[in-house]
Amino acid sequence: MTSLPAAGQQAAERLRRSRFSGHVDRQLLADVLVPFVATRVLLVIAGVMSISMLHVASGAPLSWDIPHIPALLVPFTRWDVTRYAYISLQGYRAASWTTFFPLFPMLVRSAGAATGMTDLGGLATLSFLIANGALLAATAGLVLLARLDFDRPTASRAAWYLLVFPSSLFLSAGYADSIFLALSIGMFLAARRSRWLLAGLLAALAALDRPFGVLLVLPLALEAWWQRSQPGTWKALPAMVLAPLALGGYLAYLGSTFHDPLSFLHAESGWGRHLMAPWDTFTTYFSVAPTMGDAQHSIPDLLFTVFAIAVTVASWRLLRRSYALFLTALLLVPLSSGTLLSMPRFVVAWFPVFLVLAIAGRRPEVDRLFLVSGAVLSTVLMLLFAQWYWVA
Repeated sequence: MTSLPAAGQQAAERLRRSRFSGHVDRQLLADVLVPFVATRVLLVIAGVMSISMLHVASGAPLSWDIPHIPALLVPFTRWDVTRYAYISLQGYRAASWTTFFPLFPMLVRSAGAATGMTDLGGLATLSFLIANGALLAATAGLVLLARLDFDRPTASRAAWYLLVFPSSLFLSAGYADSIFLALSIGMFLAARRSRWLLAGLLAALAALDRPFGVLLVLPLALEAWWQRSQPGTWKALPAMVLAPLALGGYLAYLGSTFHDPLSFLHAESGWGRHLMAPWDTFTTYFSVAPTMGDAQHSIPDLLFTVFAIAVTVASWRLLRRSYALFLTALLLVPLSSGTLLSMPRFVVAWFPVFLVLAIAGRRPEVDRLFLVSGAVLSTVLMLLFAQWYWVA
């Protein structure tokens, strides 16, 4: 393995080369736009086919259907997309909604005010556009971040594996996950370039986007420690305070509005989430025989959890320590929540997963396996999601 000083010099050289040089990086455009367009078109086709050919799931909450949206976007407006759209329209009308953190609805509401698309359908349409814009930015950021430590083919594979991942539909639907993905990648890029205040600001925004966004403070601190000999690293100290301050601001708002600063945690109990040890979470899961259709005891949730654990273990051997720490912290959140619910949606927003897969994909047969299986499974999940089947 490369020694740490040598690795640091190589990374520094890549950082210098990665700064804006005044010309279009055609390789970056190809590595980002080709997989983005190909996979999003595949999802749109699958969604349209599902609407026209398949039956709606039994017990589907059809009252959640959002009116006045383009036909191509209808398959993407399911489940929590409706919740986010209503929060964008009305604000937090109930404490149970506060588990959906405010950044994404605020972005959608602001875009609605700027464009005049202020009805529910318009806001849902904007949420789709914002989510995909964030996904495009996240994909570009992932390629740039991967190039700091790996060759171009590995960085390109990371983008493909992200976009073809079975649950990548949630990065295009009106969910907050693509925003978190873009912000977390942006934070690491800023930290690797010693732009500490920018890194802290991006971490603060992530803390307002998802409940676990504040965990970015941990890898930020580790990055600062690794770069402690560099001039200006002291700026990381105030930067690390920004994410806790942002979360504290949201807690203060909840305390003022609902007289319960932890209402978002209490609202999680509606999804069966309660703080417990990871082994107790698995005990709870296996207390009932797993099935394909039980949201709390779903076989896909278990499979994605096992996959995430395996990748997290591998990350400590294959990736930069700050990436592995970040992935470990993210994994411990659902494992300590009492349920494996929504694991496919959580995992797709954890960028170190795709760096590990990109390394494994250096072997052509593994690369083909990831691409083909990902395309098939993402199509299947899109077909189901479009007709209100619960997939994550």
